[in-house]
Amino acid sequence: MSDRSRTTQREFSAEAVETLVWLWDSVGLDRRRYRIANRLRSVGSSDQFASLPEDLRERVREIVAEAEN
Repeated sequence: MSDRSRTTQREFSAEAVETLVWLWDSVGLDRRRYRIANRLRSVGSSDQFASLPEDLRERVREIVAEAEN
């Protein structure tokens, strides 16, 4: 099983997603931003995404869009 398959099958808690968002906004993590964006992209395509608070879903969408540019 690939890492991508395992990631999409994981459940994401709001707290875990908030931590990823916080890390994205932190200074000094430029090298890890790619991995954070990939995790948040996985969150956005997961079944659990709809269960997150709306403001958190919006921030995940913003980060994914920013990372794609």
